[in-house]
Amino acid sequence: MAWDPITREVLAIAQTLIRIPSVSTPPEPRYEDVHRAGQWLRAYFEQHGLEVQWFDQGRTPAMWVTFPGQTNPTVAWLGHFDVVNPEPDDRQFEPRIEGEYLWGRGAADMKTVVATFALWMANRRREGPPYPPIAALLVGNEEEGETFPVGTPHALELLREQGIEPEFYIAGERTEETGTRPWGGVCTHSRGASRMRFEAQGTKDHTGIATARDLVALLVDAYLYTQERAGLYFTLRAADDWVTQVRFSFMLVGEEGLYNITPARGVLGVEVRSIPEDPMSPFVADLAAYARELGLTFVPETITEGTAVDPNNPYYQALVATITELRGEPPETCRKRPASSIRYVPKDRGVVWGQSGWGPHRADERHYIPSIRPYYDVLQAYGQRLLAMASRENPGQA
Repeated sequence: MAWDPITREVLAIAQTLIRIPSVSTPPEPRYEDVHRAGQWLRAYFEQHGLEVQWFDQGRTPAMWVTFPGQTNPTVAWLGHFDVVNPEPDDRQFEPRIEGEYLWGRGAADMKTVVATFALWMANRRREGPPYPPIAALLVGNEEEGETFPVGTPHALELLREQGIEPEFYIAGERTEETGTRPWGGVCTHSRGASRMRFEAQGTKDHTGIATARDLVALLVDAYLYTQERAGLYFTLRAADDWVTQVRFSFMLVGEEGLYNITPARGVLGVEVRSIPEDPMSPFVADLAAYARELGLTFVPETITEGTAVDPNNPYYQALVATITELRGEPPETCRKRPASSIRYVPKDRGVVWGQSGWGPHRADERHYIPSIRPYYDVLQAYGQRLLAMASRENPGQA
């Protein structure tokens, strides 16, 4: 199938990135390859005259990419260049194009969209000033959960220390989930993703004479208590299925087959994907108090709320107007259930808007190629609209 030159170039960049097995998730993270993917993107941006602030203070890197001379861009585009482990094996890092789809690990989540934004920035830099006030923040540990540096929350804090805080954020994760339509919706609401755990400490002893507390029973009690309290604090059922989701990701205690020795440690993992209507802090405080009462250790690894954009945000309105102009009708609005980096931005300043893909994290992951060019064209027109807005606000600097 013949694709236009822009789409062909995006596909070439995306396939290069897919071939780099930049896995950030257990059980076998490949941090060297995450760095390799980041360094490839950094070199691409710098070779095309863009400015890159490189953050490498942790296990995985991140970068802040701007047009020349920009100090505090109004809009930040968020993306990531890491992936989850392949299914079933490393053959998923061999990209292929079949019909209207690009197959491979990271094709839909989200190396193709990163490639689109990278090409747009490079081409827009070539056109020359004035440049639109849009920057990119790309991280290498989104799939892992961004619990360690340098993820989105750490990078945003580093930028805030420099006085950089955009007015509007766009997470580029796919927003057309069927992989069959060229236009992704604009998700105005997104769920947060909070991860926490209960830890129980015991003493190894002979089960026939041990008097220490039963760690299995303690963790089961914590499981039941968490379920009960979630029903009090959260919307767990709704007709439209826009609900907070509580999952127990793991419970580890004792050793399989070892019956006559009491375990020394146990841990229960809890994940909450909360809608913006359900605040997290009362629930977290409740679990912490419960843990103290029972002599458990409660560890809130990462707590993030859901987000809902302010409909009066002018940069959000400009994005909707741009899509409407190019599409011929307003974009579909949506509520994003899977978590994205947007949960780390101010609660009313961000949306998720991406392309079309199918099967992220699955063996049949693929990206819908016809969704590339509309996204690129919107970026180009949105940049021009932002320049016009800036010109009206600061006529002397036009």
